[in-house]
Amino acid sequence: MPHFQEMVYHLGGVPIMAGIPFHPLAKYYFVDATNGSDGNDGRTLDKSLATLIAAEDKTVANHHDTVFIVGHSLNRLTAQLLWDKSYTHLIGICAPTRVAQRTRIFQLSTLDTSPLMNITASGCIFKNFYIYQGVDKAASLLDVQVTGSRNYFENVHFAGGGHATQAINGGASLKLNGANENTFVNCTIGIDTIEAATGMTAITFDGSSSRNIFENCLINLMISHTNAVLVELIDATSVDRYTIFRNCDFFSNSTNKGTAMASAFVIPSGHTTTASILLRDCAGLGFTDWDADARGIVYLTGGTATAGTNTGLYQVATV
Repeated sequence: MPHFQEMVYHLGGVPIMAGIPFHPLAKYYFVDATNGSDGNDGRTLDKSLATLIAAEDKTVANHHDTVFIVGHSLNRLTAQLLWDKSYTHLIGICAPTRVAQRTRIFQLSTLDTSPLMNITASGCIFKNFYIYQGVDKAASLLDVQVTGSRNYFENVHFAGGGHATQAINGGASLKLNGANENTFVNCTIGIDTIEAATGMTAITFDGSSSRNIFENCLINLMISHTNAVLVELIDATSVDRYTIFRNCDFFSNSTNKGTAMASAFVIPSGHTTTASILLRDCAGLGFTDWDADARGIVYLTGGTATAGTNTGLYQVATV
């Protein structure tokens, strides 16, 4: 029986199992936090590295280098994971479940950094892992921030606010900050184990992020206050052009279903009208309105025309 690393490759060294683009100079690294060592070269499973930071340091931008994370181990970050090399990929090796995958990236209890993972690179593929932020650190509020563009995320669980100290105003599981043309497929964003306070969000947009697409994603929170938010736009230029949520579920839960979120989206007044947020075939539970402030940029396919002449323009109406 061939070794796993032999099964990863195909003709010309293309790692077809992960769907990674081919490059003649591409190299592949393995991370096994249980059995690996950062003294290894990481090029085969039996010579795995122990940490993601060591593996990312070995990669070269623009070569389609790939880091594979072994799923049975728990990767605890001792410093921020900065992913700053474009066309460099991160793939988890575990069952492709949608929530809390067993390829796990956690925050060390003594680490106080925000964001936990900072993706400044572009053109990268991220697949099949769970990145969880849950420690008693009040300054550590962002789980993952993306400032790069044209990245592809599939089956990634962004799990921020995993401790009550972090599930507060300014906290978010995913922040897109000046991030353009990224795609999220089959991802879970947010957690339902810690009650989110006022201002905690699943997704935050800032910096005129544009043309980002979410397909078949779950956006969820457990809340203790009506003013926790599933999606927040920070200021009047947070998004631009279009943002599309296609076949996504927006879910707010609370103890005994006793607290209804006031608004799934929070959008500042005067937001640029060049921006549109399209909710195509989406569903929502546990909140009173999609956009309680009726800013006029959220469109819901199949919805009632409640203002103007735009069918599905969701204004002041309950879910």
